[in-house]
Amino acid sequence: MTDKEIILEYIRGGSLGIFNLCWADLSAMHLPKVNLSGANLSFANLSGVNLAGANLSGAKLAGANLRGAKLSRADLSGADLNDADLTGANLIKAKLFGTQLAGAELSKANLKQANLIEANLISSNLEKAIFIGANLPNADLSFSNLSFADFSSANLAGSYLSESKLFKTKLLGADLSNADLSEANLSDANLSQTDLTEANLTKALLSNTIFYNAKLKDTILKGANIKDAKLRELKRTKSIIIPIRREVIKLPIIIPSEATHVGVGLSN
Repeated sequence: MTDKEIILEYIRGGSLGIFNLCWADLSAMHLPKVNLSGANLSFANLSGVNLAGANLSGAKLAGANLRGAKLSRADLSGADLNDADLTGANLIKAKLFGTQLAGAELSKANLKQANLIEANLISSNLEKAIFIGANLPNADLSFSNLSFADFSSANLAGSYLSESKLFKTKLLGADLSNADLSEANLSDANLSQTDLTEANLTKALLSNTIFYNAKLKDTILKGANIKDAKLRELKRTKSIIIPIRREVIKLPIIIPSEATHVGVGLSN
């Protein structure tokens, strides 16, 4: 029997979790709401598959090909998707709580309103991905490429983005409070109305970064390069503390009425 025939044979049983489907070819299959909880689909070909609303919690999908897969509202909580290819996949409102996505390819994927609480996305590629309204508190996106991605209104509170690339990334209205953005590249990124309360931007590259109406209460900017950063109607309830050459400088509260362009390079 072919891999697809095996799936169809046992689909009526309600669960395929006991089957080893490693390296299986299930491309373009129509399997909405199927129960694949705990199934081994490592390195399987799932390109173009329809798994909308499916239960894939705890499934093993490391190295799997999920290019263009339909996974909207699917439950991938605790699943292993390390090094998986999810290019252009539809993950709208998918559940990825604690999901392993290290080294995964998610370029142009749609994760609008997806739940990625404590997900592991270290060294992943999220270029041009859509995360509008997504929930990512305490998620780890360190060393990842988020360039041109859209994280507008996303919850990234307490997330880890150290040494990540966020070139021209949209973060309008996002919550980055307590996030770690140390040594991240945010050049030309748009952080308008973003909450950066107590965020760590130590040594971050902020060239031409837009901070219109951003909240910078107790934000750490030690050694950050804010050359040509754009500030307008900047809202601050406290001064920013920036250590420079072992000294501490407190910046006063500034609320300019017109657009202000700041061209200052900070270093240790």
